[in-house]
Amino acid sequence: MTWLENIHGLKVSQAAVSKTLKCSKDILQEEVVLNPNAKHQKMVKYPAMESALYEWFICHQEHVNMSGELLKEKGNYFLKELCPAATSFVFSNGWLEKFKQRHAIRSFRRFGESGSVDMKKIEAVLPKIKEKLDKWSLKDIYNMDETGLFYRMQADNSLATKQLEGRKQNKERITIAICCNADGSDKLPLWIIGKFLNPRCFKNNNRDSLNCKYQANSNAWMTFLIFNEWLQWFDNRMDRNVLLILDNCTAHGKKENFPPLRHTTVMFLPPNCTSKIQPCDAGIIRNFKGYYRQRFNRQLLKRIEDRVLEPAKISVLDGILNVVIAWSNDVKPQTIANCFKHCQIRTPDVDEGQIAKVMEEENKRLITNLEEQIKELNYHNRMDINEFLDHPSEQQVTYTLSEEEIVAAIQNDQEDNPADDDSVEIENVTCQEAFNVLERLETFWIQQEGVHASELLRTRKFKDLVANIKTKSMCQSTLDKYFLNNNN
Repeated sequence: MTWLENIHGLKVSQAAVSKTLKCSKDILQEEVVLNPNAKHQKMVKYPAMESALYEWFICHQEHVNMSGELLKEKGNYFLKELCPAATSFVFSNGWLEKFKQRHAIRSFRRFGESGSVDMKKIEAVLPKIKEKLDKWSLKDIYNMDETGLFYRMQADNSLATKQLEGRKQNKERITIAICCNADGSDKLPLWIIGKFLNPRCFKNNNRDSLNCKYQANSNAWMTFLIFNEWLQWFDNRMDRNVLLILDNCTAHGKKENFPPLRHTTVMFLPPNCTSKIQPCDAGIIRNFKGYYRQRFNRQLLKRIEDRVLEPAKISVLDGILNVVIAWSNDVKPQTIANCFKHCQIRTPDVDEGQIAKVMEEENKRLITNLEEQIKELNYHNRMDINEFLDHPSEQQVTYTLSEEEIVAAIQNDQEDNPADDDSVEIENVTCQEAFNVLERLETFWIQQEGVHASELLRTRKFKDLVANIKTKSMCQSTLDKYFLNNNN
């Protein structure tokens, strides 16, 4: 007590100290929900229940008139589902007020049809957007957007738009969160959302080596919980102040619902205008999908040559590998910069006509390459190339979660090997097998004409890496055997 008074200027009774020490273990195990606007952080007794209730609130606040009684009712539902042992918890008015404070929830009156914005008003909004963005340098302006991707879809209308007898639709989907800055100098690692938490094809593989962040829910769609995690990751990644442009997707919630951000200023675009003034939606995603489709088609042709029974039935791991390389290697920084400039959300410093011409030429090259690949596949009912690049059903990336789906997401309640996961487990590749393949590749490079020396040097570097991995594994094995023998 003397220490508290001398160091912190706090006067407490002996009873208060004894009571705190008695329940210190429980206090330390409790989680804290942080609200940057709160003067004091509140301890949360059932954080899983609060997270579920908050996710439900974000999903439904646009469509339901929220009341305190409704929040209590849903809170009680989530408590029973997630914390069945908590039978004595009371959803009092005091709890309700504290919950609202923790999550910056306030009462607002609804006015008119605010959800239906006249597109003609966009031109009136643009000057204000430009005024704000002109204060930021290009490298500090970021845009994040989500897109769905049918990673197995062929350019065949019979596979893409209707059910055929004896054949399933090839619409296995993932959702991808794409983010980059306005000069194209920073393409962030993709966040990819699949249907299965632990698909079979992930076994024996190190996810950290994929150069992306993988999440999962039963529909492979973006949720507010995943977006909030992405936003915190984005902010932690920055070493300077940046502006992040977002659309009004339901899963993005509102600024007052965001976690504390140190470096990020968020700007929401006006509703119903993303195809016109959001850079990712106005060309970057289309370009990225074009390169993904090219890589998928190459893989498809190779699998046909190898007489694979269902050549289009690649695993989600194959899809992710193609997605990551298309984003990392194929999408050019200049393409990204041109898309930002084409949206005219910043005062132009170059000729807009020239930018449009460059974008059109690149788009033509991409489409020409895709059409040549599609001809090789000899489809009887080829899909329109624009629909193939941006299928209408891929545009939906989020939806309103049901209570059951929120509970499953909070619990991470997904089977390791669900019945409808049609991928297969990948066998371990030994160091010797990898070394043999690299030796063959080295011989291949030596035999070619016009191959740059860097290819040969890169292959030799990989051989050294494999040799080092083998040496480390041998050392570990030897040490394990040594201690095992000595213990015996």
